[in-house]
Amino acid sequence: MAVSAIILWEAYQRLLNPAPIQSGLMGVVAVTGLIANIAVAFLLHGSHNLNVKSAFLHVIGDAVSSVAVIVAAIWIGFTGQVIVDPLLSGFIALLIIVSAAGILRETIAILLQFTPRSVNFDAVIADMSSVTGVDGVHHIHIWSLSSDIHVLDAHIYSCETDVTQIAEMKQEIRKRLEKYHIHHSTLEVENEECENSAIVEPVDRHAELS
Repeated sequence: MAVSAIILWEAYQRLLNPAPIQSGLMGVVAVTGLIANIAVAFLLHGSHNLNVKSAFLHVIGDAVSSVAVIVAAIWIGFTGQVIVDPLLSGFIALLIIVSAAGILRETIAILLQFTPRSVNFDAVIADMSSVTGVDGVHHIHIWSLSSDIHVLDAHIYSCETDVTQIAEMKQEIRKRLEKYHIHHSTLEVENEECENSAIVEPVDRHAELS
């Protein structure tokens, strides 16, 4: 986003003071960049990892920019109107800012331990509560360590006292959590409910980002 701000500033300066442009060299560089970006985009496509996703969006933005630069080079070559260069630079900078803002938003959600947007909080509670032996679920916290690692902490109220039965109950809960891509969980089983067990927190904290 900082680089985009610099590009916008340079574009503004070019609008005030137009400079001659070598359209032929501009077109060759743009075509080379387009080929490289398309190749890299094919390699990165399909990943849910935030770092890879960020890189993928970056090369897609570069590819779109390369196409625009090729068109601009042709236009400048035939008309000599160099004003298209700063206008195009401004468009590219705004495109980068928009894509970067989405990645930044998702990163902040992870850093602040918000409930993942892909996880239905109420459905998780319902699935856990319906396990045999579970009489109540409270103090639930679902968050992400990274874009593809979700974690859960919860207190489980149960009248069950047999250690083997409790272990099976926890195993069943963890099995059900897998469909929400929650593969790491800490389940504290209690025979007496907490005083404030009626409070479930957080309630869809990702809504705060909307």
